[in-house]
Amino acid sequence: MGILTLDTGFQRLPGDIGHGATWRFPVQYGVLRGVTGPQVMAATNGDIAAAQPLIDRFADAALQLVELGVDGIATSCGFLVAFQAALAERCTVPVATSALLQIPSVAALLPKRQCVGILTAREAALTATHLRAANAPPDLPVTGLRDDSRFLENQLTNAPRVDFDEQADDLLECADRLLSSHPNVGAIVSECSNFAPYSALLSERFGIPVFDIVTMVEWFHAGLRPRRF
Repeated sequence: MGILTLDTGFQRLPGDIGHGATWRFPVQYGVLRGVTGPQVMAATNGDIAAAQPLIDRFADAALQLVELGVDGIATSCGFLVAFQAALAERCTVPVATSALLQIPSVAALLPKRQCVGILTAREAALTATHLRAANAPPDLPVTGLRDDSRFLENQLTNAPRVDFDEQADDLLECADRLLSSHPNVGAIVSECSNFAPYSALLSERFGIPVFDIVTMVEWFHAGLRPRRF
């Protein structure tokens, strides 16, 4: 599996897409030097034509990983779902840009009275454009980290050390706001790849399924390398 990551400096915990021990299968990383989360958020919210230089960089980086022998490409930022169609067309192996791609399948598991709720790093940055790119309804409930949360601060400042419990509190509070405002949410999909280390805590606390970039990539890999029986 090839994984394209943004140029970050914050500590990645076990369960994070960028932590090698997260995976039970070989991965090959490719870092997009100089490409940051805020830059991706801005590019994926605008005109797709204006984002073409950034799409070209991701496509070129993906092809470099393909030359190293990877069978599939994933990325470390859920907002890149806006580039899903463009990258899938350019790459010679299958591409999964975002955990948000799971939304249609997760929704199919739920009764009609329930819907999928989305947790994201920045609520204002996740728009209907991203959801349509994931073939998801554009009006799903979305809740993001508080602007003053330590979790978000750690991401934006590239904190070299992070506190698991402190970040867990921020994300649990975020999920509580989502579920309190939308009691019909029957499952959570986390846009932010850095939320995956906390999925077990979220599921245990709120008693609903939680899907993230790890569940996305593990499903993806299961198709690329089916088990022998």
